[in-house]
Amino acid sequence: KRITTFGSVQNLTLVSNATTAEATATKGDIVMTYTNAAGTATLNTDLTAEFSANNGTDWTSMTLVVQGNTGSASPHFIVAAHNVTAGTSGTVMKYRIKTLNQSGTKETRIQAVSLGWS
Repeated sequence: KRITTFGSVQNLTLVSNATTAEATATKGDIVMTYTNAAGTATLNTDLTAEFSANNGTDWTSMTLVVQGNTGSASPHFIVAAHNVTAGTSGTVMKYRIKTLNQSGTKETRIQAVSLGWS
């Protein structure tokens, strides 16, 4: 992960370990949960997702869409992107998630991520 510090709040770049697909992947799916510890993250601006089918040589941006939330007092938002066509196909899959524009008034926390492909 790469961290950029703004006081005590940090921008993060999270890159998954590589997973080898059984066949060449041409599309990717991602599902994740996050919370707003402070402020409100704007999807695809303050919280972004990408996937790679060639071990991180090339990345394809994914447009995240809210699918729901846990409904608690501090909800975990469920977001996803489905059937995103890979910029470059391959068999070595990774995801990359970034929290951006973090500050003393905006803090985004990622809880769980799942990457799928076809």
